[in-house]
Amino acid sequence: QTIQFSLPSLLNVFALLMLFYFIFAVLGVFLFNDVTEGIMISEYMNFNDFGRALLTIIQCSTGENWNWLMFDYMRKEPGVFK
Repeated sequence: QTIQFSLPSLLNVFALLMLFYFIFAVLGVFLFNDVTEGIMISEYMNFNDFGRALLTIIQCSTGENWNWLMFDYMRKEPGVFK
């Protein structure tokens, strides 16, 4: 019975989380679409389209190598690699 009573609340939390993921995925595509190379940026982990951006956001929210992805997307001067 406890699971049955808590399920509507969990669905609300899940919907809110998906809304945040959607917003940040759209912002990521808008801001970082032109970044094509880096240590963690690959064919599947990038912001080139909405689907890949959503997967990247979900992967970063789990804490899996989010800092390396952040370093790849940081603005750097030409010729500076560190």
